[in-house]
Amino acid sequence: MAIKDRRAANWALTAYPWTAAQAVRKVTETVRAWGYEHPKDDVLEQTVRLLVDAATADEGRRISVHLADQNGMLLAVVLSHTHTGPDETVLTNLAAVPGTASCGTDTSDEGRRVWAVLSTERPRTTAA
Repeated sequence: MAIKDRRAANWALTAYPWTAAQAVRKVTETVRAWGYEHPKDDVLEQTVRLLVDAATADEGRRISVHLADQNGMLLAVVLSHTHTGPDETVLTNLAAVPGTASCGTDTSDEGRRVWAVLSTERPRTTAA
């Protein structure tokens, strides 16, 4: 997977039950190191866990977690490195995460990709 002209980080991880916790820690540390205060830690955790859980459900031996930023948005992508058909049920859960601008899943030569784009802007509060 190629990400060009923006800050990016990626990690190759073994698909174990605890891999989601590793990925959450790595993504959160990187997002904070890049200077972003938003999304909050719980939103990052929820998003990364959904992405990683979807990829590990494909029953491959490894996954790749990719993170990039551009224009006030964060892109988080997880590849399962298997050619399992896309499971669209994860999209409903990803779309429900606060600050999700878009999400998707597809299959490439590298395997199944599941991704989400998150806003880094402070959430708006609604007046009562």
